[in-house]
Amino acid sequence: MNILVTNDDGINSPGLWALADALQHIGKVLVVAPEKQQSGTGTGVSFNSDGVSINNVSFPVEGIQAYAVGGTPSDCVILGLRYITKEHIDLIASGINLGPNLGHDIPYSGTVMATLGGYFRKIPSMAVSLATHDKNESPRYDVAAQFAADVAKTIKSGEIDTSAIININVPNLPAEAIKGVKATRTADFGYVRLSHLSGTEKKARYETMTRKLDEIEFEPGTDAWAIKHGYISVTPVRLDVTHHDLIPAIEEGIAGLHRRYPGI
Repeated sequence: MNILVTNDDGINSPGLWALADALQHIGKVLVVAPEKQQSGTGTGVSFNSDGVSINNVSFPVEGIQAYAVGGTPSDCVILGLRYITKEHIDLIASGINLGPNLGHDIPYSGTVMATLGGYFRKIPSMAVSLATHDKNESPRYDVAAQFAADVAKTIKSGEIDTSAIININVPNLPAEAIKGVKATRTADFGYVRLSHLSGTEKKARYETMTRKLDEIEFEPGTDAWAIKHGYISVTPVRLDVTHHDLIPAIEEGIAGLHRRYPGI
């Protein structure tokens, strides 16, 4: 099994190292990650740049070939699949992100959206995030990495449906304190929100804040509910932006336009 590992926190992220280390016991790992922090880049791709740098770098996990890319997480996956290696990739894994990717935050997430390059090519893809923003907590990357390896095993054996992106969020708890694993849907909620926007005529600055899960009630079965209650959340994510149920109503609404455009 050939595994492409990326992230949005950059090549020097301990979460990336932990994920690559755990997955090398499942298959052959190739790391292609941004050279610097790229959180919040979503699906961004460097279409209009003069080119992005690709540098073979030493990696702290022995035996793993790694490249640092001067671009976005999506750039990393595209270059990994189409340029850096000629081998067939069987799994794309993104993470481990420091901070959750839940609900409305998912489309902005470089961690989750990096996997689209695999999803569109029908390559099994998963994103892994550790649900903490507390600087006083030590990130339990080992717990999230082990769970990611367990999921990779089920993908390898064909036990799990991979027609969607598998978005994994793990509570920042010892393994023995985690209550279990829940298959979830996305919550009607954004963990990160804009708190203040300031600037001058030529420069503006976004300031964000993270909301506290303890202060919010969530519907059972959602990703945020699972994390709040100490469960690992596993959410199947797909990209289909069409509101299929609304098509008949739109057809009715635009019916009068046919008089103006009879060729339609």
